[in-house]
Amino acid sequence: MNTKWDEENIEKLLTQAPKIQDHRSKEEIFAKLQAAGAFEEEPVQQPPVTQRKRRSYKWVSSIAVAAVVTCGVGISMFINMEDEHDKASNIAMQNENEQGSDNEAAETEAMGGASTFAADDVMTARTAIPNDSSPVYEDNVGDGEVFTFSLAGEEDVSIPSAIVIPREKLVEDLGKEKPSQAEMYNFYAPKLDEKGFGFEEQHPIAGEVTEDGQELVIALENPENQPMDKTIKETFPQYDEILLEKGASASDQIGLATMSLGQNYSYYLFTQQDKKYFVQQPEAAYNHVDEAILGMTGHATEKYESAIVEGITFTVTTADYVHVKFDQPLDLETIDYVQAKHMLEGMMLTAATFKQQIIFENIVQTVWDRFDFTQPQPIPVAPNELPLDIIQP
Repeated sequence: MNTKWDEENIEKLLTQAPKIQDHRSKEEIFAKLQAAGAFEEEPVQQPPVTQRKRRSYKWVSSIAVAAVVTCGVGISMFINMEDEHDKASNIAMQNENEQGSDNEAAETEAMGGASTFAADDVMTARTAIPNDSSPVYEDNVGDGEVFTFSLAGEEDVSIPSAIVIPREKLVEDLGKEKPSQAEMYNFYAPKLDEKGFGFEEQHPIAGEVTEDGQELVIALENPENQPMDKTIKETFPQYDEILLEKGASASDQIGLATMSLGQNYSYYLFTQQDKKYFVQQPEAAYNHVDEAILGMTGHATEKYESAIVEGITFTVTTADYVHVKFDQPLDLETIDYVQAKHMLEGMMLTAATFKQQIIFENIVQTVWDRFDFTQPQPIPVAPNELPLDIIQP
């Protein structure tokens, strides 16, 4: 074995040592070594120069190599230990962050679940509300037909009502999918269970109901004892003209009257058996839609309750549509749900008597319940939808 060591051999040995890779500055490494106490050892006492003995180059060289290697390995181990410590700290911090994120996500999910639950509760509460005074809309009719009629409520109040009859039942009962109102009335009016639903009996009208184009002809057997005017108009709102005739004798076949359809009324609310219905207030008639909507306040009585929520004011203008603008921003979520719905639908029904659509303005919500306030509201087909089982088999 060659035991001769010189600078060349030492350099060669050092090149074979493991390479140390560290991107930290010298100052940072020095600070870490200093903090670790690497420079706190007592200096080695050297003997006086006169007492030193000449050592062989071999021994000195061996010590130098060992020192260099030891120092290099020591620094490497220290750096590696520092790296492992930093890695461990980073992993711990990462775990804490991940755990915090998981907890935050869990909290967020819980809050989201709570929000969903709250929203579901609201929807459940709304669906649990009795379906008072709900108009019929075109998108609810489907491929069926709307059968309209007027019911006799308490205190001589006329309640316009409607039933959506499915196509299958129309085909089964009348042999056609699209019967006229006159045909539906002649078949279904005798089957109406008016008393069973808390109303006075007044259907069918004693007489013959026929259709002549857009004109409805009612030949009354006994006009003096039959419901007239408003009741007939609410039973047959689809016709532009209604002709009433006597049928007692041939000399009386001249028309009694052609009902005037020019006057309309504001919709109010009437309560019967703890249920509210939309009804027309007959004490004030209007020729213009803006007057009729503004007339939804100011004519309340013990029988007729205004559908406008107390304290809410608005203006009405007419152009391409009827524009109802609330004087103050209207937040519907701060109002009782049923009252808010009655107010909006009462206005829509009042405008519908003039065959007009409403655009609501200055409402906080863009979409609420079935309403999209960015669009003109649909014209309700009829007020006060009743269940199909009011028609007896």
